[in-house]
Amino acid sequence: MNLRQQPIARVAWPVALLLVAFVLLSLIVGAYPLPVGKLLGGELSSAEWAVLSQLRAPRVLAACAGGAAFALAGAALQAMFRNPLADPGLLGVPSAAGLGAAIALIVVGAGAALWIGALAGAGLAMTAMLFFVRRGATPMAGGTVTLLLLGIAINAASAAGLALLTALASEGQLKTLSFWMLGSFASLDWPVVIAMLGSTVLGGAILMSQSPALAALALGERGARSVGVNVAQLRLRVAVVTAAMVAAITAFCGGIGFVGLAAPHIARLTVGASPRRALPMAALIGALLCVLADLIARSIAPPIELPVGAITAALGVPLLVSLISRRTSPS
Repeated sequence: MNLRQQPIARVAWPVALLLVAFVLLSLIVGAYPLPVGKLLGGELSSAEWAVLSQLRAPRVLAACAGGAAFALAGAALQAMFRNPLADPGLLGVPSAAGLGAAIALIVVGAGAALWIGALAGAGLAMTAMLFFVRRGATPMAGGTVTLLLLGIAINAASAAGLALLTALASEGQLKTLSFWMLGSFASLDWPVVIAMLGSTVLGGAILMSQSPALAALALGERGARSVGVNVAQLRLRVAVVTAAMVAAITAFCGGIGFVGLAAPHIARLTVGASPRRALPMAALIGALLCVLADLIARSIAPPIELPVGAITAALGVPLLVSLISRRTSPS
């Protein structure tokens, strides 16, 4: 049977069970291992409970939220642009967040508050996007071309700003910025994790509500309009929701690449291209990729932690290539 013909439940349940297994493994494994029996029996000591509740659990939940958010954003943007190469970085929000973090670190000197600069940079990018899309001053305003050009402009401006700032940075600042830009789920407090989970759940619910309209876009813009879809409003809604989700995760966790590109591809190859099926499947796969990547990043060479973004790419590339090979191989 072709992978694309698989019922979603048949594929989703194994992925969900695998995600639960890696979540439990991530809670146990680390520099301070937690006994499985004591964890399941609720008999942890005060020190073990502190490790679980203040270090491991927030980190694992942040990885779930981050992976699901990037995957949902990537799947929605790929459906909206009708381009399988679209990813959350297309709108320029992660690049703008990186520039904001660099300004906070190098110019302001607020190394402990990188997230404030990142959130400010992402917010400015979203404001620019809203301004130009809603302005309606040109025939293509609000269209795909406008969003693409705006994303290219934001990415180019952010890259130029980062190049200038890194030339002025000290060696320590460069190391801090480089590690942040490659992503990490460490040292996150519960309020931050709850905010990340809330933004992911809310954004995912909104995107799921738009799945019929996104499916209609597969017919082309004229076809979608003929079945009653307001294409301009759909673009604006999806762009704003995906940008907000990506901004909320990037501000606190840094840039985690490839998940928003690979997870939607894997989801479509397993359950088909329908957004109603691909969006939740992509969220599960994205969460699994990030939980597994975080586990590897902190376990492969302790006490050194590797960048999560590098691990997600290392995990996602062979899996994606394998699925594409199975899809294109003669039956």
